[in-house]
Amino acid sequence: MPNSNRLSIIIVNYQSKEYLKACLDSIFKQVKSMLPEITVVNNDEKENMLALKKDFPEIRIIETEKNIGFGRGANLGAESSHGGWLLFLNPDTEFLSDYAKIFPLFEKDDKMGIIGPKLVDENNILQEWIAGTEITLFSLIRNRLGFGQSEKIWKSAVSREADWVSGAALAIRRDLFGELGGFDEKMFMYFEDIDLCKRVRAAGIKIIYFPEEKIKHLGGKSSANKKTQKKNYYASQDYYFRKHYGRIYAGLVRFLRKIFVA
Repeated sequence: MPNSNRLSIIIVNYQSKEYLKACLDSIFKQVKSMLPEITVVNNDEKENMLALKKDFPEIRIIETEKNIGFGRGANLGAESSHGGWLLFLNPDTEFLSDYAKIFPLFEKDDKMGIIGPKLVDENNILQEWIAGTEITLFSLIRNRLGFGQSEKIWKSAVSREADWVSGAALAIRRDLFGELGGFDEKMFMYFEDIDLCKRVRAAGIKIIYFPEEKIKHLGGKSSANKKTQKKNYYASQDYYFRKHYGRIYAGLVRFLRKIFVA
């Protein structure tokens, strides 16, 4: 049964074993306000998790034996967990404070569905594109021309509504996640967070960017092959626009991409 007083942290691992220990160390060191339940979904058959389990016997490890994609791996982790809040966390992140203490602040607002923190790099510098406005053909054009609107959100010093927040540290109510069917598993990697946030907003639920709390995020540590990374990104982008805006719209996005990439 779901436990509203428990936080379930789901970490999908791929080529990130060397960062996992620091991530888990930070969670157990910092989180005191809410009992954390931690599930690591290992999408990398080449990385052995036995030593990790020995160091952290409290965690649950799910072995997929191959890379099944972030969305599918995250859904598996959610299915096996019980907390009232689900926090999807990248393995190359570290807690800098007791981030779990923010969840009781939102419990009385049933229109609060997703929360995303400020993400900073190893030098405590704010990362870009961690929250923003709805992604459309026109927003892509504005971004390319230097007139994007999302920067106003991720640079905000106080909490505010956003159209989306980064999946590197995305918290969502368990009941809402279940009602929406979790992440769309047709997206192998990238845009799963954008898609989930769009469905949450369509349900009339709010998404909050919460910069009062921050999490360290190294970024890009599981994507050694940049060519494959770009291929997965564009495939998910195409699927996202087909799903929400139709084939003609998606075709226009691809045409725009060729213009700017050329």
